Amino acid sequence: MERKVYAIGDVGGTKTLLLLVDGDRQVLWRQRLRTPAGSPPEVVVETIDEALSQGQREIGLDRRHLAGVGIGIAALLDFDEGVIYESPNLHWHEPIPFRRMMQECFPCPVYIDNDANAAVLGEATYGAAQGHRYAAYITISTGIGGGLYLDGKVYRGSRGFAGEIGHIKRFGKGRRCGCGGEDCLEAWASGEAMARSARELWDESDPSIGPLNTAVVFDLAAAGNPLARFIIERAIEDIGTSLANLVTLLNLSCLVIGGGVAQNRSDFIAQLRDIINRAAIAPSVKVTRVEVVPARLGAEAGAWGMFAMMQASEC
Repeated sequence: MERKVYAIGDVGGTKTLLLLVDGDRQVLWRQRLRTPAGSPPEVVVETIDEALSQGQREIGLDRRHLAGVGIGIAALLDFDEGVIYESPNLHWHEPIPFRRMMQECFPCPVYIDNDANAAVLGEATYGAAQGHRYAAYITISTGIGGGLYLDGKVYRGSRGFAGEIGHIKRFGKGRRCGCGGEDCLEAWASGEAMARSARELWDESDPSIGPLNTAVVFDLAAAGNPLARFIIERAIEDIGTSLANLVTLLNLSCLVIGGGVAQNRSDFIAQLRDIINRAAIAPSVKVTRVEVVPARLGAEAGAWGMFAMMQASEC
């Protein structure tokens, strides 16, 4: 019997992760690469195709050995149709038949899903939300995304667009968001938004500051800079309030916090937990006792969610 091999991955606004794994979750090959910035979908598909082809050559397999391809992507998409309708961080604003484009490259079943939907399934199956039937995964990185796991399964809504917590309103005033709207949570509290706020306050040509990104803002805050602290505290308050509203609305028992902004920042998550406990309706946090925890699978949560999805489809 031939060994089954699965290609799984996560395509974000700035980074792409691809893995080749077997049916026992053994990783045969792994690669991280930059997502082609501002590129059309054809270039992203070509990048995935070329990388997976190289990976297969390295482990001595060809396309005939692939049992399935599963890609989570930072986009609003119709899961059943495989069509992306909007991807603010990839700058795609027209319908894209992404699954069909991928299917033309691979002679096996192809699955695509929103990256946060994939991540919540990964964390519920293998990670920090195991044992919970009502959970959410929140990614705080270039943008802010959310995936919902309700009554033991991923909840996508009527067309697949549920869980987009990064685009709830209203936070701040007068700032356009990549989705085409204005004053979304993502526009004020994501990693890119924090860096943007810093650029509006400081001169990047100042040699004592240099180019401003999210990491620099956190470094400045740690060094005691009051403006940097204000930017981060405002973002935490906005995110925490949004998550408190989510807990009040859905009575979740677990919130998994992922993404590069929250990674290895236990104080960031602790502050979110405090705001949720303070701002959510009392029974939803005092009776349910909501767990607010860091993602256990890290940047690979979405990829492993796609693996779990493919495994379930074979049962």
